[in-house]
Amino acid sequence: MRGRRQKGFTLVELLIAVGIMALLGTVGAMLLNSSLENQAAIDTRQQGLERVALALTVFRRDVEQITQRIPRDAQGDKMAANLLAEQVGEDSELEFVHGGRRILPGRGLGSTLERVRYVREEKELIRYSAAVADPSGNTPWQRQVLLRDVSAFVVELYDGNRWSTFWPPSTQVSASQPRSLRMTVSTGPWPDIQLNVLLPELP
Repeated sequence: MRGRRQKGFTLVELLIAVGIMALLGTVGAMLLNSSLENQAAIDTRQQGLERVALALTVFRRDVEQITQRIPRDAQGDKMAANLLAEQVGEDSELEFVHGGRRILPGRGLGSTLERVRYVREEKELIRYSAAVADPSGNTPWQRQVLLRDVSAFVVELYDGNRWSTFWPPSTQVSASQPRSLRMTVSTGPWPDIQLNVLLPELP
């Protein structure tokens, strides 16, 4: 009589199949984990780029609406120019008055002018703003963090002949406004991001 043919799998075959399935499961889990980590890194970088784009938009909007008005200091004395810039250490400080500030309904009378100041503090790009053109010693300033992890913030101004990190330049102390402005900021993985702004022409 012929021996009956075995049905099913032997123990060795089952062990091999289980081992292969376990290996495939491990590889699949590793691929899924790697994909999730890559997606998280992409999302983080995308959010960082959106913050940079927003900061550049705010800065450009402010600079493009600069007024010809010479601002006054806390003592009421006129400043040297309608835009003041200096380099403190390796970073710049920029201050000016711009128009276009929104007056919200129900807030009473207010000015459309706003004094703004840009500085780097503790690796953050800060925008200070006062709701008047000539803030006094007790005028409240609003502090807004535009960017974090900032390693450099440099503003250069073009007078028609050369670039300078100071305004007014020592060679043109009576100059009220430069022709253009170039801002360079380094933040996180993005070094030396440049923004060039052509300033409004003087009347």
